[in-house]
Amino acid sequence: MDNEKFEAACKLVSEGGRLIKGIGTRGEGSVHAVLKNYFRCDQEDQERQIGAYIADIVDDKGITEIQTGHFTALKDKLEAFLPLAPVRVVYPVYCKKRIISLDSEGQTVSSRISPLKGSAYDIFREMFPIARFLTDKNLSILIVLMECDEYRAPAALLNRPERRHGRLSVCDRMPTKLINEIEISSVTDWIKLIPCLYATDYTTTDLARDAHISRKHASTALSLLHRAGIIERTGKKGRSLAYRFKNA
Repeated sequence: MDNEKFEAACKLVSEGGRLIKGIGTRGEGSVHAVLKNYFRCDQEDQERQIGAYIADIVDDKGITEIQTGHFTALKDKLEAFLPLAPVRVVYPVYCKKRIISLDSEGQTVSSRISPLKGSAYDIFREMFPIARFLTDKNLSILIVLMECDEYRAPAALLNRPERRHGRLSVCDRMPTKLINEIEISSVTDWIKLIPCLYATDYTTTDLARDAHISRKHASTALSLLHRAGIIERTGKKGRSLAYRFKNA
């Protein structure tokens, strides 16, 4: 983790006026642009053609894909990239968001702190489309925890259909602070998020208690790791399904 480098990447992107230029387009978002410059500022290594696909970054360490949206679109890329080189998937999580509302002219009218806070455990619900790749030795996951400003604007300004009750639409997010990075480079690294990974016969309740997360987050995490073949079911503990690390 390099805060100075992250701040430099934020400055580079924000000074480019991406928010105003990007309103109403389907261009790359600011989070994606910041992370791409944070991990590799050399533009010759960005947006490189690998077979039939464009990789976000290609350097001497392998391929980096920055995933700010649904993981469904990543399946075919992983199928193509993993046999060729190490692939790192970067996933941003917004621990804190300041919501900035714009008017029809693109001017700020208000700002407030969102009551919703992201968690590293949010990644589990996104990874079901790529579950079968999670045991591949060439795949690593990097969860980047950050704060950001989320810009919302009227639909007309974004050339989008009007939303119910005139609600504003998200038009961009701009990172403001790097909080932490969690790297998963092997199946055993999941212990960073699953503290009971090597325990015997642990349940959703056990994980929720040990990781200080909701039962919903715990259930999603265990379902994903079970589908990926990283953990296996051992039966039941009371009325709950019990699990253990598959290679234990």
